[in-house]
Parts: sequence; structure tokens; C-alpha cells
Amino acid sequence: MKIVVTGGNGRAGQWVVRDLAAAGHDVVNLDLAPRSDLELPGEFCRVDLTDAGQVYDVLAQYRPDGVAHLAANPSPSGNARISVFDNNVVSAHNVLQAAGDLGIGRVVYASSEMATGLLTDGVVPDRIPFDEGERRPSPNAYALSKYISEVIVDSLVLAHPGTAWVGLRINNVIDPDGYGRFRDEWADPSLSSANFWSYIDARDVGTAYRAALEGDSTGHEVCLIAAADTRAKRGLRDLMAEYYDGYDRFADDYQDPASAFGCGKIKTLFGWTPTYSWRDVLGTD
Repeated sequence: MKIVVTGGNGRAGQWVVRDLAAAGHDVVNLDLAPRSDLELPGEFCRVDLTDAGQVYDVLAQYRPDGVAHLAANPSPSGNARISVFDNNVVSAHNVLQAAGDLGIGRVVYASSEMATGLLTDGVVPDRIPFDEGERRPSPNAYALSKYISEVIVDSLVLAHPGTAWVGLRINNVIDPDGYGRFRDEWADPSLSSANFWSYIDARDVGTAYRAALEGDSTGHEVCLIAAADTRAKRGLRDLMAEYYDGYDRFADDYQDPASAFGCGKIKTLFGWTPTYSWRDVLGTD
């Protein structure tokens, strides 16, 4: 397949590019500027995704079989809210609308764990593990921008039923060499309590995108993706009780150290399961 990847220079995007290329796909990376330090495979094309004309032009030029959309302002904080919202919503709309209009067969786009609305102070899921049915309003501009991406696709699927759409609610992405930060969190678990001590290795984001692009689905599917385990040394039951006012609504079959994010849907649809864990890097002592 020829696959266009937007934001292929990013923390997760570069691993999507690498994984797709290693699997034999013809990859074109769309981003604002090349990064020679990454030594990425495939072709690079400089594109401003907030410019609809550029987006239509480049997709018409390459005529890919699939699109992997990741480009976004990835920071929920440290930026003006309107900047985060405008960049993420406009670029997503341009890419998704153009992909549908041009008849591209499969589109996999980056939603976020924050689109659930659960990563809001004091908000907890009905039970753990939870699935894609968990959805709450959020005051966060980044969370809202990602949820609106899902709403955009709900509309596009009506106009373009021939395109298959998959949204990945991606967890907190950790670089393969970034696990050292977990040691600070073990000393102070509050540092990673906001998303219930979950994460995903950037390389697993790559395999999830490939599974969804190579898979068989129709319409619009939204899937959570996270590592199988938590990032904490302590058990999740213990942590949730301490940091979330005695929370104890766990499924009967829940066992530590499993993630609070249930990823059964993407396994059922596309056979994907996460591979990487901090335990393989840092050990458990």
C-alpha cells in the first residue's frame, strides 16, 4: 500500500513511518519541516496541514491507498487554548475531508485518551477497565479538539461510505528511551495519576496504526490503545483508592498490573495487542 503519514516526524509519527516501511509499505511523510537526524525511510513532503489547498494538492498528487493522520499540537498545556484547538481541528478537518473527497480507501487518525473526558480533575470511569463507551465532557482545549475529530468523521462517513475510518484514542506516548522518568513517578505517584497511571510505548503506536490500515473494517470505528500494564509499581486498586477518594469499582476479573484502559475492541477488530512494557527495560526490583 501507498500510505501518507501526517506528522511523521513526531514522537509517535516517526514510529508509524518506520513500522509501515519495515512492513513493505510505500510511505510519504507530510510535516512542516524535514528532520535529517531521524533518518526516516520513505519520501518527505513539506505541507502546512492548516492550509486546505495544500492538503488537497498533496493527496491528489500521491493518491495513497491509506492515510495515517497524527499531525497535531500535542501539548494540552503551555499554549493558548485557541491555538491548540484551531490547529488540531482545522488540520484534522482538512486531512479527513480531503481523504474522503478523493476516495482514499482507509483513514486512521489520532484521537486521544483525553477524548474520553476522563482526564479531568476528579472524573473517574464507571468501572475499571473501561472501554470506548466512556465519554464525558471536558474543559480542556486539547481534549475537545480530539473529540471533535471523532465528530467530524461521524459526519464524513455519511458522505463517503466507501472510506473506512478508524480513530485511535492514543494513550500517553513514551519514547523507547523515555522510561527513566517512571522512577520519579514511583516516588510520587501523583505525577502520573491524571490518566490512571497508563501509557503506551511509541513503537506500539506504530504497530496499532499498521494493524488498522491493513485491517478490514467499514464505517467509523474508535479504539482505545494503551500498554497492557500500568506505569506504576504499586497496584492500581491501591492507587485508585488513595488518589480517587476510595475508588473501588473494578471488574470482577481485573488483575493488577493491568491498565485501566480496556483495549479489547482493537484486538477484536484488527488483532492488535501491545508488545512493549517498562518492565522489560527497567525490571521490577
